Amino acid sequence: MANRILLGKDSGGTYCLKVSQPGDNVFSPNEPFLFDSASARTGMVYAGGNASSTTTINWSSTKGQLGFIPLVISTDDNAGSKEVFSNGSDEEYYEGGEHFDTTLTSITPRDVDGSGGRTATNLKFMVIKFPLQYGKMNDSSLWT
Repeated sequence: MANRILLGKDSGGTYCLKVSQPGDNVFSPNEPFLFDSASARTGMVYAGGNASSTTTINWSSTKGQLGFIPLVISTDDNAGSKEVFSNGSDEEYYEGGEHFDTTLTSITPRDVDGSGGRTATNLKFMVIKFPLQYGKMNDSSLWT
């Protein structure tokens, strides 16, 4: 079985994450990497876009379903912080308000504390064909 994932220093001494094609060795690849954090032009972007105002983005209506929960990189104007006071003496403080739920087919903006949905303004997102779902990061599930 080939070495498929490298997390750490590569042969040039750069710290990175690299994922090779099925059956290809990450240390001596014959094919392009599926993901290479050391290169700005690799990784498989499956879908992407932007929306001026939305409560959810469903990419499966135009792209179909991947069969696993993918890595989604997203941002919107809801950067900042939130303070929550309880009836007692407790106080919670949240920094960076860009929180999203990711499913097999969509991303949904959430409140910073995860309590409910919100409307995202100037949302930008990329869906990367890289599984983040437990049990879906093996040959039998990923490449069928």
